[in-house]
Amino acid sequence: MARERLDRKLLQKIGDKMQKPRQAVNVKISKKAAKLGVSSEAALVLVAKELGIGTAHYQRSLPMMTLGEIRDVLLTGLQTSASSRTSETRDRVPITRVARPREVLKAAVAYLLSDPELRERCGDLLLASANFDRAVNQATLILEDRIRNKSQPPTAMVGEKLVNYAFNGDLAKTVLQVSKSQEEQRGFTFIINGIVPAFRNLTHHHVTRSFTREDALRVCGFIDVVLRVVDRASKIR
Repeated sequence: MARERLDRKLLQKIGDKMQKPRQAVNVKISKKAAKLGVSSEAALVLVAKELGIGTAHYQRSLPMMTLGEIRDVLLTGLQTSASSRTSETRDRVPITRVARPREVLKAAVAYLLSDPELRERCGDLLLASANFDRAVNQATLILEDRIRNKSQPPTAMVGEKLVNYAFNGDLAKTVLQVSKSQEEQRGFTFIINGIVPAFRNLTHHHVTRSFTREDALRVCGFIDVVLRVVDRASKIR
């Protein structure tokens, strides 16, 4: 059964759209979670998306692990549709119900990129026919700019120097705090420190033809999650 920590307003909207009582909504979410092997929170978002109900506000409150579940299901739907598997397999996720491949792709971009700036600057690049490193370039540029605006360094900083100024695994030294937990702060610091050399430097200084569309979607989708964490961070120094 769906648990009480699920958003009640969103549950009500689903019930109204389905014209079903709360118990029936709970059962539907529970079955969706069991079928896809995801948490009830992720299933709630997926059910809402099937019904055309907005979930951006609720997703902002979800942990990175749950957002990753949602992203993985949607990407699985995109890959399933593109490879023209059986209708039984296609029905596993709502995105595969879109008839045309380009419409499927547009839906995937809209679902995975909830950050307006990220969607505006990367959406068209992800819909292109090639050169998907450009989408990664823009996504990492947005991330760097967001960190700069949030941390407000005293001098001009870019790349790893900026990240190292803004984030520190030690809560007593960090400028931006993403959690009161030392462990979580350290974990996110490792993540953000890895993105710059792994993706930003690669696509800012080199033409990189090895990125497939799926690669770029995954990277941009993950950066969407990271942007959300940066936006929620507190400037404490």
